[in-house]
Amino acid sequence: MKYSAALSVAVAPLAIAKAVHNVYPQHKRTSHKQELGNVAAIEESINLVHGVSLGSETQVIVIWANPGNNAETTTLHEQVTTLAAGATTTAAAGAVATHTVTVGGSAGLVFTPDQISANVGDMVIFTFMNANHTATQSTFAEPCKIMEGGMDSGFRPNPNNTVNPPPQVAMQVMTTDPLWFYCRQKGHCGKGMTFSINPTAEKTQAMFQAMAIQQNGDGAGSAITGNATETASSSAVAAPPAATSDASTGSISMGSGTVENGACVCAVTCSQGSFPAVAAQGVDAFGGFAG
Repeated sequence: MKYSAALSVAVAPLAIAKAVHNVYPQHKRTSHKQELGNVAAIEESINLVHGVSLGSETQVIVIWANPGNNAETTTLHEQVTTLAAGATTTAAAGAVATHTVTVGGSAGLVFTPDQISANVGDMVIFTFMNANHTATQSTFAEPCKIMEGGMDSGFRPNPNNTVNPPPQVAMQVMTTDPLWFYCRQKGHCGKGMTFSINPTAEKTQAMFQAMAIQQNGDGAGSAITGNATETASSSAVAAPPAATSDASTGSISMGSGTVENGACVCAVTCSQGSFPAVAAQGVDAFGGFAG
């Protein structure tokens, strides 16, 4: 009897210890590879902050974004001191220019101005007006398709210009190469809502806009979908250049002119052989004019 009692007393602590141990369930151990995968996912998500795609940083750097209405500005990157192309010294902080570009608003579906010349290190501030637009980086060949790794402001709503001050996104130019942008709101790019930085004689803003309309629009613009360049001041339509091609063949001639709230962009095929004989022009017709 004494032996049994002694044995029970000796076993009791072991039973209690087992019961206590079972109260706390085992946790699944996380592998080292899984932890690395989580870190990679977090690093990848850093490129999208407050709806802004920061891009590759080799062409532009998004510096800050502000939703408007006196909200707090979010700094996404520090403004950098850059080397001008071919220069041996860094540019002074006060030497860079700041370009303000209005997106939408009373001018219609346009960026105003629709093109700028910028040096490496210059700042570009997009100010978003009525109604809900983006400034999205694309390529010259595909004007209305976001460029892989490109910058995207995200949608910046400002219905009827009720957000005061309006939303803004600021970026810094990091290259002298041409940069192409559009608004990715449905239907806007197809109506010519495009913008360029440092376009060239071979790849102009007018060509870029015309391709956007051709690839994604209905082939027709309107008074509220044209663009006004930074230097445009005349309201008269410029006369097209004289035809230089052979009379039997047509050629594409880019023409531009300004209309209310912007400029129209058109591409026409004309040649002398495209018109009927002078004697036949206007026969059995009324209104308008011959030719």
